Amino acid sequence: MADKNSIAPKQLATMISLLDGYAALSVTDPARIRRIAKNNSEDTDVKGVWKEISKDVDDISGLPSDSDQIMKQSRLLGILRPVIMFLGLIVFTIYFVLLGTGVIAHLGLIGAYAFLGAFIGAYFVGFAVYFRLNRRLTRTVNAYYENHLGDVARQRRHIKIVNQRLIDKMAMIVRSRDIDPKKYKFSLFHNDYANINVISEDKNSIYTVAVKGKSLKQEE
Repeated sequence: MADKNSIAPKQLATMISLLDGYAALSVTDPARIRRIAKNNSEDTDVKGVWKEISKDVDDISGLPSDSDQIMKQSRLLGILRPVIMFLGLIVFTIYFVLLGTGVIAHLGLIGAYAFLGAFIGAYFVGFAVYFRLNRRLTRTVNAYYENHLGDVARQRRHIKIVNQRLIDKMAMIVRSRDIDPKKYKFSLFHNDYANINVISEDKNSIYTVAVKGKSLKQEE
């Protein structure tokens, strides 16, 4: 499995973590996993894994789209996102245009500072609103997943089963290349996989792990 076309251990560790997140319904952008699989399409193991579970990943990531409430919140954020991204530029563009036309000069120094302060304040208020709406959407999505665990139970189990194969592959790569397993630590939501050593656990029950196995030199 650990031939010249094998995926880099760091990318493999990332893929394992992301897939385990899906099994735990801690969902990230599926494009991240898809990109790793595409960039390592010459690795037959990675290619086979992605072909086998891509539908499961899509089912889980698409589950919240069945909620009208989530879709409304998502659309609102979609409108606000580009506005927030360019709001700072818009604010300063307007300010310098008004400065060039002499409008700011008529306000006096205090008035000019107050005018600029109002624009900057509007920017931070807009950013704060976006941040709060984003947090609200995250909570709504998490609650929706919590209430619909059974809808994707099969997909979650399948992802974990297939993810075990990637963990085993990671262990074989580490051994064949005589790498210290702790050099490629990664995070998991589940600690019941085979072939891993749990290094630590944080307050959110997320585990930092490394694959099991001594180096070839140690085994000799």
